Amino acid sequence: MTNSLAGNLLVASTDLDHEIFSRSVCLVVHHDHNGAIGLMLNRPLRPQPAELLSMIGGESQRNAEPAGGTVHFGGPLSGPVVALHAMPTLADSETMAGVYVAAQKEHLEQLLHQATPMRLIVGHAGWAAGQLESEILLGSWHVAPASPDIIFSSDDGMWSQSIRQACGRSVARWVGARPAASPELN
Repeated sequence: MTNSLAGNLLVASTDLDHEIFSRSVCLVVHHDHNGAIGLMLNRPLRPQPAELLSMIGGESQRNAEPAGGTVHFGGPLSGPVVALHAMPTLADSETMAGVYVAAQKEHLEQLLHQATPMRLIVGHAGWAAGQLESEILLGSWHVAPASPDIIFSSDDGMWSQSIRQACGRSVARWVGARPAASPELN
């Protein structure tokens, strides 16, 4: 492994025909020589898990949608409930500039009552050493830069927007195009 993909998006290719990962957008939150961990961003749970919300935010959250949005399915592996959010004071760690992770119950409780961009996520995706790199080489995933705008955007159209951007970058690399130093000159 040469470079960590942490802080980047994995965008499922149009050829990835897997019941869980098809048309998914996944934020890589950890990547090293031992493997990778990612959180799918565009899989809202329906109906919303009332028991989970009340466990985190108390009884007042049982039938309420969190201020920051809906609960999402992050992947097929179990783990703690986490929130991707934009409040550094409630961060357990930073995934990338402007995007933080919270897993402590006290932080999650506070985030549920804030009007800040947030994605509450249950579960995660994981790859063994070399597995993600192999899947990328096989064309299952496109790598694209992540941004808070994408991470906190609406689920509707997230994959379509991300795949267009990722494929555009791939085509540009294939033909040797470089971004203009001054885009206004295009």
